[in-house]
Amino acid sequence: MYDKEMLQKLYRYCYALTCNEQNAYDLLQNALEKYLASNITVDHVSAYIKKIIHNQFIDDCRRQKIVQFDDIEEENLPADFDMRTLESIVINDDLAEKVLAFLAPGERELVYFWAIEGYSTSQIAEHMEIPRGTVLSKIYRMREKLVKHFDGDVRSVAGAQL
Repeated sequence: MYDKEMLQKLYRYCYALTCNEQNAYDLLQNALEKYLASNITVDHVSAYIKKIIHNQFIDDCRRQKIVQFDDIEEENLPADFDMRTLESIVINDDLAEKVLAFLAPGERELVYFWAIEGYSTSQIAEHMEIPRGTVLSKIYRMREKLVKHFDGDVRSVAGAQL
């Protein structure tokens, strides 16, 4: 049912959302308990548990009022927007930790699916149940925010013009 690799992936997902080791363990444990208590059999156990994790995280944030969830309106992307610019950024471990701590939970979830799981924007949109254009907008805004906040660090590590 659960192998070590699957549990590691689920933990990394939890960590991407919480950005805290202990909270990630707690979130994973709660999600696994809910899944086991439900007695539901599904074809894609990992995807089902990720959905439980996602919903539990949002519930926890709202309950604790840690994060304010805002509706984001679609913005027009510039014509020269290129996904490869974000993909060309190579971040070392220390900077990655700073970047994850800086990002909002929704942005960390997006980074998790893109960087760790290797999903395409279409796959991310499908998994997060949002339009592909919204994913592209979020990536564009996140990229701009990272370049603005970590300008020197990101440019020196990436070695590329952003």
